[in-house]
Amino acid sequence: MGPVQAVPSVKVLHVFLAAGQSNMSGRGLPVGGANDAEDPRIFQYGAKLRTFRPATVPLDMHDAATGISPATTMAREYLKTQAANVGVLIIPAAHGKTGFTRAPGTLTWSVGAAISPASDLPGLAVTQTLEGIAAARAAGYVVELKGILWHQGENNSAMSTAAYSSKLDQLIEFFRTKLAAPNLPFVLGRMAPEGIAVVPGRSNVDESQQETPARVPYTGFAASEAGGVNAGDITHFSRTGIQYLGRTYLAAYWHAAHVASIPLNAPIPKIRGTAMVGTTLTVVPGAWGPGQVSLAYQWFRSHIAISGATRAAYTSGAADLGRTLTVEVTGSKAGHPSRSRMSSGTAKVVRRSLTSAVPSIRGTAKVGATLTAVPGAWGPGRVAFAYQWYRSHVAISGATRNTYRPGSADRGRTLTVEVTASKADYTTTSRSSTAAAKVAGAS
Repeated sequence: MGPVQAVPSVKVLHVFLAAGQSNMSGRGLPVGGANDAEDPRIFQYGAKLRTFRPATVPLDMHDAATGISPATTMAREYLKTQAANVGVLIIPAAHGKTGFTRAPGTLTWSVGAAISPASDLPGLAVTQTLEGIAAARAAGYVVELKGILWHQGENNSAMSTAAYSSKLDQLIEFFRTKLAAPNLPFVLGRMAPEGIAVVPGRSNVDESQQETPARVPYTGFAASEAGGVNAGDITHFSRTGIQYLGRTYLAAYWHAAHVASIPLNAPIPKIRGTAMVGTTLTVVPGAWGPGQVSLAYQWFRSHIAISGATRAAYTSGAADLGRTLTVEVTGSKAGHPSRSRMSSGTAKVVRRSLTSAVPSIRGTAKVGATLTAVPGAWGPGRVAFAYQWYRSHVAISGATRNTYRPGSADRGRTLTVEVTASKADYTTTSRSSTAAAKVAGAS
């Protein structure tokens, strides 16, 4: 393929390096057809075929991409804000199942850890970016390096928050130094909420990534959408999820590119209380700043926003039973970009427990006498009782009242009663009495 000639209406190309692992590489389905027709304003400089050419879906990534990338959807959203003579050049450098590692011979994003240039992903991405810029200029375009789009983390779920932050910060500094752009915007995309919720350790990476804008200047964090994953997958975004990321990447990019004041300090909120039906949970937002920050709240049930649940406290109901609860805190202050932080999930909501007592039996254990079950003090408040009498630990058919009159079949046997208490929003609980004396014959 020969060199691409400049598109007459496009004179300027804004360059974005797309790095990370599989979601940035492109796994969003479905793809093809009119939705992914060639866009005359979007170009790529491929990882495998090193030529400057129109962008494709999938992009020519370092691995074999199979679906649409958020770099493509972000480029489409970005161009809606630009003049007609501006295009985008994507440098597709992501590779699935990669992360920060020092394992010998493994592809790595850890700065200085690779044992050979072929496994040095940061170095390869910088080289690809510089080559792509040179090729675009040779094709007659004015070229401006605009930012780095990063989506990674699933492969580093064994790392602590602090360890991941250290590696990520080194990578950002490396890119900015090697590309001679000290304030180059760097945007991180959030992993799939479904995977964060169930895969141990992903919450550590998520915490690091959410904290990056407060830790590193000129960075942004792009939220992801619950439910936007491929069928049967908790890691890879579907086309719907990728398109959502395209919009949030753009919003986070503007934040990273235009921050002119100190970013808000935005700690990850915590939830205080026990996840039981009918109990009240409260959010502990942490120390936002600088100064006074206005906070807004939104509670989620298994990652779905709960209508009207927008206060700092939330009382769980029957609809929450068996579900996890999270809360998102959004801080705003004049002169600062708004920020949102999501808490970790609670344990699955369960029913509350009744207080109980060991029941007793009142009366004389003899044939023809009447025995009465005394439940004892249960609570809280009024509870409903059910009874079952037992003859030597075998349930007596039909003996389900609070009283029982022993018959000839009970002579010489011991009697007990089981009391079962129930109340709405509480766990049904049963307790058995201690054994009564052996039933004597009638006098």
